[in-house]
Amino acid sequence: MATAPGPSREPSTRTEIITLLRTAGPLTVAELGERLGITHVAVRRHLTALERDNLVTSRLARQPMGRPTRVYSLTEHAEDLFPKKYGALSLEILDFLAELDPEQRLVEEFFARRGREMTQRYGPYVASGRNLQERVALLTEVQTANGYLAGWERGTDPGVLELKEFNCPVHAVSRKYPHACRHELEFFKAVLGTDQVERVECIAEGGSCCRYRIRLAGGTQPDGDAGA
Repeated sequence: MATAPGPSREPSTRTEIITLLRTAGPLTVAELGERLGITHVAVRRHLTALERDNLVTSRLARQPMGRPTRVYSLTEHAEDLFPKKYGALSLEILDFLAELDPEQRLVEEFFARRGREMTQRYGPYVASGRNLQERVALLTEVQTANGYLAGWERGTDPGVLELKEFNCPVHAVSRKYPHACRHELEFFKAVLGTDQVERVECIAEGGSCCRYRIRLAGGTQPDGDAGA
């Protein structure tokens, strides 16, 4: 009777390699093999997979004696694998600003400035769309790249598009400081080049997504396919 194969050690071995390169790297194949207790061939196989995933890079390092040796280290992309506490830090900073100014003018200016910077950064790209529908599609790409898991579709009403965000990377912040949501709306209006944008659902207020309705000029019927 055949037995089911046991769990593969490969994923955990690659995790160990990533951890070693973070805590003790850069390291050579020989050094990794010695610490992990596996052959050089096995180490190279794992490193090849990690390089393919853009998590590890290598370079030749000069040695006091002999030929240069190839050493391996983590890429910037690998930083995303390690826990970050940006949400907690952001809340602490905003709480500090709120304590300095109970009327929250400093908090308001923080989000206003962030909105202006985002408009400067992404405005030209979104504005390259030939019409409002194309600009909505480009804005969706921007928001997805920033972690919002965005998509757009035609609304149930003629001449209306809907942009939805199914993830909120700043959820902890936006629940306590609604300034974040207000300035996202202003950011959308600025880069889309229209005031006909309204938020009708919000994750921070208990919604299943952040949903925006964008009305086309004159109720024009949208063209083309929607994008997820």
